[in-house]
Amino acid sequence: MKSAMNNQTLLCCLVAWFSAQLVKYLIDGLRHKGWSVRHLLFGSGGMPSSHTAFVTALATRAGLLEGFDSLAFAICFVLAFIVMTDAIGVRRETGRQGSAINMLMDWFTLEHAEAEDNGELKERMGHTPLEVLIGTIWGIGCALLFPMP
Repeated sequence: MKSAMNNQTLLCCLVAWFSAQLVKYLIDGLRHKGWSVRHLLFGSGGMPSSHTAFVTALATRAGLLEGFDSLAFAICFVLAFIVMTDAIGVRRETGRQGSAINMLMDWFTLEHAEAEDNGELKERMGHTPLEVLIGTIWGIGCALLFPMP
């Protein structure tokens, strides 16, 4: 029985995710002059979208290996589409709402000295269309560059 680490498609997807996450970490660190290992592994939002790179690498590999007319490609394509639209829509809106709530909480805390500060909500959750587009290109590129069996 082969282990999951012998699965070249899974390895390709993990390489696409981790390399996109690394690039995002470097860009973010240079932009904000700060480095966080936690952000490297678990950060969301930013350029490029590592989730998009992950699922587009999967869909591309499925298409290359099974054919772009296969059920496997269709399933992976639908999954990728859901992840990308969620990143641009729902997750981005959640981040914008977090920003608005944080502003209200800052105002409330200033107005009411007795108010307890419960910390800020996460504001950077989703992606811009450009971040998703670059993640898509990244994932396709990783799949095309990864060795085929």
